[in-house]
Amino acid sequence: MFSQLLEAFQQFVSQLKRQLTWYWLLPLPRHFYGFRSRASHQKNPKAPRRYLVMDYIFECFFNDTFEQITRNGLQDRQSRRDVLDHLSAIIKGCSEGQNMPTEEVAALAVIAALRYHRLAKEDNGQVCLMGKYHNILYIALRTCWDWGVRDSEVVVQLLVAIYECEKTFERIFLGALFGPHAPHFIAGWRSDFLNQHENVRAMVYFLKHATRQRLVLPVFIPRYEQERQLRFIDVPIESCGRSSPLRIALQASSPELLLILLRYGAAPQPPDGGASVIISLLDKLIENGRNYSCELVLCLRILLRNVTMIEMPFKPILYAVRREMFFERYGRLLMDKIIFNEQVYGVPTLRHLCRCRIRDVLRQHNQLPNGIDTLRLPNRLQRYIDLTEELDGPGSQQEERTESNKARNNKPMQGLTNAMHRLDTISSAESEDESENQGQLLEPVTDAEKAAVAAFVATADGAITEEAKQAAVAAYLAVSNETESYDGQACPFDQLR
Repeated sequence: MFSQLLEAFQQFVSQLKRQLTWYWLLPLPRHFYGFRSRASHQKNPKAPRRYLVMDYIFECFFNDTFEQITRNGLQDRQSRRDVLDHLSAIIKGCSEGQNMPTEEVAALAVIAALRYHRLAKEDNGQVCLMGKYHNILYIALRTCWDWGVRDSEVVVQLLVAIYECEKTFERIFLGALFGPHAPHFIAGWRSDFLNQHENVRAMVYFLKHATRQRLVLPVFIPRYEQERQLRFIDVPIESCGRSSPLRIALQASSPELLLILLRYGAAPQPPDGGASVIISLLDKLIENGRNYSCELVLCLRILLRNVTMIEMPFKPILYAVRREMFFERYGRLLMDKIIFNEQVYGVPTLRHLCRCRIRDVLRQHNQLPNGIDTLRLPNRLQRYIDLTEELDGPGSQQEERTESNKARNNKPMQGLTNAMHRLDTISSAESEDESENQGQLLEPVTDAEKAAVAAFVATADGAITEEAKQAAVAAYLAVSNETESYDGQACPFDQLR
């Protein structure tokens, strides 16, 4: 009898909760009308009254709506969209009624959804019930994207709640990597976004908020048999062999997504315990002979902007042996100028080294790409560091070297004249400007120039004659031809260029 009266009283109070205003319900104890936890705005006595009203409205919405939905009622995408449409109408109405920006009202709706999920999880011993109790997080995720919630703290709380239940973010990344239909065949669920372009924009939206809050998550790496703290952008995807999003973008041959991930701080060598992504790309390039995929070549070029050099495999074998093994396997790529000697066993440019170091420091402090704008550098250098513009490269350096060689071969007399003038100026006792002589000493003097000067001095006998000039020219040309033929035989890698 007493239990029936108590149940009837609770039903009566529940009806009052829907009909009366918040002002009349506020003095009542929360256990009378079914509130199990109070929102952050309710705990803060200084919170505006309109926040309390809207928070109460959203709490009533989730309680009443989810009571009428079965456990797997939000499994299909259309059911989630129906709930989203209803929630969006409430957000718009609250925004107009309370004269508040829609993104602030949407943030309150996300907080209410997180609270509903947390309470359901607490009632089940800190284990997520999944089904509709978990899909409410993706309703909140879509709400963040639809209304452009700017509160990074709220967005990061949502991402953390998703990761605690799933240990992955595949429902954010898979649609961006493969399109909205592929996740249904890979993981058995449909993307909440309309198309791949929208999914990519949403991925960038969550990347920005995660970077702003410096979100790191504990991830267990089987190869290392321990947990490591990884950034949001590097968290492996479970349904793709626990590979990082960057590795999957390379496997999908998507240079656009690769550039986005690298710009927002993805590690060039993913910390998922897999093999080197650069070596994997080289192996894919040589699979079909010399029929190189344009997308793969572009992915390789973009990836090489983030690393100082290509680290040769086959460790711990000696360097000389590793070099020969690398050339035997990937020499075809060197011949076809897909990669260059400087990127494998040469000396990278100082500009490229600086870019890699700056990006490493910014990545460690979660400052990519927004931190680049704070550097006191010209806009062109900022774009160079941000991977959106290339100032130079191995190809351009090789072209400049070829042009200089052609000019030197076509004008041997010019080199001889410059050498004679330089040596004469340096040895002159009447020179008064020592700094000018020191600057000229820094210029190289080749063996051909030295031979020409020696022949000129031996033949001139203290006077400038035509015979001495001809002897100098003959000596210069003879040594130049010998050097070129020797270089062509002894340096096989020069032929690969």
